[in-house]
Amino acid sequence: MCTLHRTCLLRRLQNGRSKEQRLIVEQLDTQKPVKTSVQESGAFLPQHIPEQRYKMQSKPLGICLIIDCIGNDTGILRDTFTSLGYEVQSFLYLSVDDIRQNLKKVACMPQHQDYDSFVCVLVSRGDSQSVFGVDPTHSGFPLDQIRRMFMADSCPSLLGKPKLFFIQNYVVSESQLEDSSVLEVDGPVVNHVESRARPPEPCTLHREADFLWSLCRANVSLLERPTSSPSVYLQCLSQKLWQERRRPILELHIDLHRYVYDWNSTVSAKERYSVCLQHTLRKKLIFFCK
Repeated sequence: MCTLHRTCLLRRLQNGRSKEQRLIVEQLDTQKPVKTSVQESGAFLPQHIPEQRYKMQSKPLGICLIIDCIGNDTGILRDTFTSLGYEVQSFLYLSVDDIRQNLKKVACMPQHQDYDSFVCVLVSRGDSQSVFGVDPTHSGFPLDQIRRMFMADSCPSLLGKPKLFFIQNYVVSESQLEDSSVLEVDGPVVNHVESRARPPEPCTLHREADFLWSLCRANVSLLERPTSSPSVYLQCLSQKLWQERRRPILELHIDLHRYVYDWNSTVSAKERYSVCLQHTLRKKLIFFCK
């Protein structure tokens, strides 16, 4: 549109309008179009952010604590985590008090400050919230207190480092518990650990950060057969870590879920496994990063 034609059109629009309306039209007419080149607009797009991974380079990678109160899986677990580069400490057939003491001892180890991660594998009878060890009575050590021992305020040397727990719990039914009182250990033991290992400065991460908590439950009747078999869950976990250690741990766990699901579809209800994963990992975790 030519300048003369545009001016005439604006004057016509202004006729019959109020002063305020004419002012708006004049302001719109004086605005100049903004020129934006493709190159300039692209400069404000988010730049590529490198994917964050946990550092997994220390030698050893960390302590792997194996507590097997059943005795079917220690061998393959020890071989698996040794091959991944962990210093494996394994214990068989522990009582609840021994489980507590070993966890307490490992949580206080100063070596954690030089290592990049920590692994705990626990295999035991138990109920929905506790493990029993080999005690003749069903006295339980709460699972949530096991995790609490390795939180940042209790174990500051593992602050910001991945802490991985793989637990196979063979659950005793309520009817089997009726004749035994369930004694749960609470506050004092954990508080004792916390009082000895306060972080030297304010913690910038949440105390529950960097955990992977993989809990598998199965019926205790699986252990009452003439020939007790290894845990399907732990056997699959070991196989995945052996063969696919270059993949992120969360991807491996998805495959583990799929394998257990397929297994459950071929067996009776009492032979099934139930796997629950909770995690607060902030970065990608790969055991073998070379």
